[in-house]
Amino acid sequence: MIPDAIRSRVLAGAGRDAELARLRALLDRLATRPPASPRPALPLTPVETPHGVAWRRSEDVSPPPALARVMEATTAPGTVFLDTETTGLAGGTGTYVFLVGLATWTGTGLRVTQYFLGDLGAEAAFLAAVREAVRDAGLLVTYNGRTFDLPLLETRYLLARAPWWGEALPHRDLYPLARALWRARVADCRLATLEAALLGLDRGDDLPGSEMPRLYFRYLRTQDRRVLPRIFTHNRWDLLALAALAARADDLLGGPDPRHDPVEWLAAARWLERREPGRSTRFYEAALDATLPAPLRMRAAWRLGRLWRRAGRTPEALRLWTEVLTDPDAAPVGLLVDLAKLEEHHARDLRAALRLARLGLARAEQDGGDERRPLLAEALAHRVHRLERRVARSRVLGGPNLR
Repeated sequence: MIPDAIRSRVLAGAGRDAELARLRALLDRLATRPPASPRPALPLTPVETPHGVAWRRSEDVSPPPALARVMEATTAPGTVFLDTETTGLAGGTGTYVFLVGLATWTGTGLRVTQYFLGDLGAEAAFLAAVREAVRDAGLLVTYNGRTFDLPLLETRYLLARAPWWGEALPHRDLYPLARALWRARVADCRLATLEAALLGLDRGDDLPGSEMPRLYFRYLRTQDRRVLPRIFTHNRWDLLALAALAARADDLLGGPDPRHDPVEWLAAARWLERREPGRSTRFYEAALDATLPAPLRMRAAWRLGRLWRRAGRTPEALRLWTEVLTDPDAAPVGLLVDLAKLEEHHARDLRAALRLARLGLARAEQDGGDERRPLLAEALAHRVHRLERRVARSRVLGGPNLR
């Protein structure tokens, strides 16, 4: 008989041989498979600065043809669109700007150049490269840049003891204009919301901006460049949307064009009232010639009449306001008040003025939610009492002030 010890060694050797054979077969199968395609690393170009090397990436982006035509017609030479990615949305000295995207119109598309802070210790070189890139800009365009991007960049330059360039460049923050033109049409005025509603742009699986800090911190921890394309792509989308939205706004403000909705004409007219009253008047007039819901029509007529009155066209303002006042309950209180003033002082119709003042007072006392309404109601009550006294005197004296 074979001793148990020898039998165990033989069985163990056979087991090892079987395991080795299995591993050899596995290696053979792996060797015959095609190699997996590695995810491409994002190509970055070094930029020499007095403070060391900075990194940037440049590419040409082609907008959809319809947007390209508008951008070609409205984008002034020397315009630079700027958007940043940061380590936080609250700002402050602990927040870094780690990506600055710049875009310029080349005549056929956008040239997008993105400066990347690959190492927090290289911030001085990063800031110097950005400063050189915007040095010759004729106009800087941002979205909410006046309150976020530029103050945060200024803080980084201040902490790096580097010259700040922002005060030397003309700056246009598109956010206030976008709110004025389109807030009635969209749920909010975030850039991504407006680009989908107005420009027809689709970002696909692009991550929201709130995810960018997480990806950047992951890169700093691991130096894994595979996370960078998502960051750069998001910033590129923001730049394309910013440039296209600026062109869309300028195209709208260029004149009441049938390609735009009459409701947009009203928003443009309101934006231009104090800036360019003549152009504002043209927008209001075009909107009134179009089809508008009655409440919007009365509001447009009210504001147009105010412009006419300032321009010395008081009789026309009186006729317009009288014609559109088909439903006093839906009319703006301001229209009732202004028409009451014209009826009293221009048309000399005290009864009509009193009737309108009473309607305005009732509306002011009913409507809530506006802290100015109590003051308006008090002023209207005073007007009503004064007109009542004037009407009473006219009755006694038999004057011509009653109709």
